[in-house]
Amino acid sequence: MAFVLLGVAFVLWLLFTLSDILFMVFVSIFLAVALEPPVHFLAKRGWRRGSATGVVFLGGLVLVIGFLWALAPLFVDQVNLLINAIPGVIDSLLSFLEDTFGFDLSEFDLENAGADIAGSLQSVGGVLVGGIVGLTASIGGFLLFSTTVALFSFYMIAELPQLQRTVLSFMPEDQQRRSLHIWDIAVEKMGGYIYSRLVLAVVSATFSTLFLTLLDVPFALSLGIWVGLLSQFIPVIGTYLAAILPAIVALSSNGTSTMIWVIIFFTAYQQVENYIFSPRITKRTMEIHPAVSVAAIFIGASLMGGIGVVLALPMTGIIQAIISESRKRHDVIVDEAGSEPEPLPET
Repeated sequence: MAFVLLGVAFVLWLLFTLSDILFMVFVSIFLAVALEPPVHFLAKRGWRRGSATGVVFLGGLVLVIGFLWALAPLFVDQVNLLINAIPGVIDSLLSFLEDTFGFDLSEFDLENAGADIAGSLQSVGGVLVGGIVGLTASIGGFLLFSTTVALFSFYMIAELPQLQRTVLSFMPEDQQRRSLHIWDIAVEKMGGYIYSRLVLAVVSATFSTLFLTLLDVPFALSLGIWVGLLSQFIPVIGTYLAAILPAIVALSSNGTSTMIWVIIFFTAYQQVENYIFSPRITKRTMEIHPAVSVAAIFIGASLMGGIGVVLALPMTGIIQAIISESRKRHDVIVDEAGSEPEPLPET
């Protein structure tokens, strides 16, 4: 018993020590499953798996860079507008205090106030430097995580047939067939999820760009791309989160009325998407009850943070499909009127 307890303690310590690497491998497996359908499509048409994997990864990298490139001018412009608007905001605030509360600010010494602010900034300079160092470390950690996951996923996909043969060689014949069937289900569900999300993202981005252009909101294309991607890959609440940025841009550029129209549009579009677009596009890919979807998103966020939110629905779809394939279903004893099941006879 002592040796067993020591063995269990060692395994738990090893899992805790390697938790970061195991998490990277877990995310890499799901990324490999998501990118397998296009690689398999190219491989069936004569491409080598290594070349097909490289093309798919390059295409994904181009999409990410294009997304960031489209949004960069938007953020730079909004920061400049905010900086330029600060003096006007301060003047408006001072005028409001004088007119509303009768404060006499004519003797307000801006130079001494500026000196006091400068002294305060110097006192917190060390904290700011520490924050910058921490932010740099966070960016470096994110780049390391992304690079490691990309390498794991690339070699998993490129060497998938050899990897499958190696794993299947440790299983008897019936387990090999079941494992291959589970893999096919996982690839089908994940591929269907990615396909349906991309289609809905294109539709959402198109309608958002057209509406923002109609209202003469600046950076309509960038905002449309932002709404399209964020609304589809953060389920349930993605559209409302994505609508915050267009509303702020509309408020800063066109005023309150335009912001209200933007909020009304995205709220209405979310309902149209939920009841018209999404059921037709996803009916053959992801059939998950809404309550299960919300629970899966919260569980994914609790376990893995932001990555868990993105992976929650495809993971749930895969688990649900595997359970439905492995478990036999039976007829429910309910009559056509939908009454309660008939009681079983007494024995």
